[in-house]
Amino acid sequence: MAKVSETRTENIFRESYGCDAFIEKTAIPKEHRFKSKNGTEYSGFPDFFREEEDYCIVVEAKAENQSLAIEEVNFYMSENNIAKDIIGIAVSGQKKEELEVDYFYKKSEAKEPVKIENIRDTLLSIDDIQKTLKRIKYGDMITTEHLISVLKALNKKLHNDGKVRDTDRSLFFSGLMIALNNNNFRQTYKTCAAPSKQEVATTDEVVLEAHYLNDSIITAISSQLNSKINNLSKKFSWADKFSFIKNVDYSLIQYKEIIGQIEEKIFHPFKNDEKQDILGRAYKIFLSRAGKAENKNIILTPDHIKELMVKLAELTKNDVVLDTCTGSGGFLMESMETMIKLANGDKQKIQHVKEKQLIGFEVDSVLFALACSNMFLHGDGKTNLLYRSSLLDESQGSIINSNDEQLLDYIRSLKPTKVIINPPYEKTIR
Repeated sequence: MAKVSETRTENIFRESYGCDAFIEKTAIPKEHRFKSKNGTEYSGFPDFFREEEDYCIVVEAKAENQSLAIEEVNFYMSENNIAKDIIGIAVSGQKKEELEVDYFYKKSEAKEPVKIENIRDTLLSIDDIQKTLKRIKYGDMITTEHLISVLKALNKKLHNDGKVRDTDRSLFFSGLMIALNNNNFRQTYKTCAAPSKQEVATTDEVVLEAHYLNDSIITAISSQLNSKINNLSKKFSWADKFSFIKNVDYSLIQYKEIIGQIEEKIFHPFKNDEKQDILGRAYKIFLSRAGKAENKNIILTPDHIKELMVKLAELTKNDVVLDTCTGSGGFLMESMETMIKLANGDKQKIQHVKEKQLIGFEVDSVLFALACSNMFLHGDGKTNLLYRSSLLDESQGSIINSNDEQLLDYIRSLKPTKVIINPPYEKTIR
C-alpha cells in the first residue's frame, strides 16, 4: 500500500493548474505578512498563492485531513496584510478523482471567511474561480427585464440632465462599458481628480471638472478597441468617434455615480453570462426620446426575429456566417452563441468561431461602432467586421474596381456558408 503523502496532494494540485499558475510558500512575498499558524513571531505561508489585480487565492493542501486543510486555509485568509478579496481553497486526497475540495470567500473588509456553497470536490479553472467571485459580489447574470429597467432609468436620467445628446447616448453607454473592461480604468476611475486651480489658470478655455475622467474614458476605449478595424474597412478612429465624451459636463460626483451604477448593475452581471445583445437594446431605448436615428429610418431586428432566422439557418459549428447589413451585430452574436453551444466546450473551436466564422458589413458609423463594441463585450477576438458598404461600386458599369476586387477575394478566402441578413431600411410610404 502506497504511503500517504501531502506531497502527492500538492503534486495533483500543481498538475491541475500548471507550474506557473500559483507561487509556492517559499516564494510568497513577505509584505503580505501571513502569520504563523503556530503562534510564533515568525511569518507563516500557505501552500499555494496567486495574486490578481482585485483578489487573491490562498490554498492549503493536506494528505487526507480535509478538516485541517479547511482550518488552516481559513487561518491564512484571516491573518495577513492583504487589502483585497480572498478566495480560499482547501484540498486533500491522494488521487485526483477522489479529491475533497472546499472553497471559501472573504471580502476585503470582512474579518472572517464564509464557505462558498454548491461548489465542492472539483478544482475550478482560474477563469471559473473569477466568475464565481463575481457572482458572489454582483449576483448572477442580468435578466432581460432587469437590463431594460436599468437602461430605461439611465436614459431618463441622461435625458433630464441634458449632458449627453440623445443621438450620442448609445455610444456613451457603449464607451463606458468598454472602458470598464480596461482593468486600469476600472481600478482608478473612482479616484480621478479635477484639474487644479493652477492648471485651469494656464488657459483661457473652459476646463471641465471631469476633464481628466473624460480623457481616461477615451484612452481606455482606444486601448481596448485599437486593433478592432479590419484593414479593408474605410478609415475609422475610435478616439474621433467617441470624441464627444470630452464635452460631457457632469460633476465628478455625479459622473462616478453613473459609472458605478453601470459597473454594478450591468457590467459585472453581464460579464457573468455574455449572451445578451446589450448595446442593441440600449440603442433602441436611448433613441426612444430622440425618434429614429438622425431620420435615417434605421430599424433594428427584434430579438424574436433574430432567434427565428438563426434557427432557420440550421447552423453547424463549422458554418461561416455573413451578415451584409450588420447593424449593432445582433445576428452575428446570435450565430456566435449558437455555434459556441455546438462546439460543446472545445476552447480551440470556440476561439476559431469568434475569430474566423463571423463576417459583418456596416456602413453607418454609429451602428458599426456599436457592433464592434458589442462583439468586443462578448469576448470576441478578431471577428471580421468591415466599416463599408457591402454593395459593389456600380459607377463604372460592369467593371469591378480594384478595392471591390480585393474585398471579394478576402470574403471568398473566408468561405462563408450561410448568409443571414435583414435589410435595415424602412420604406417610406407617400
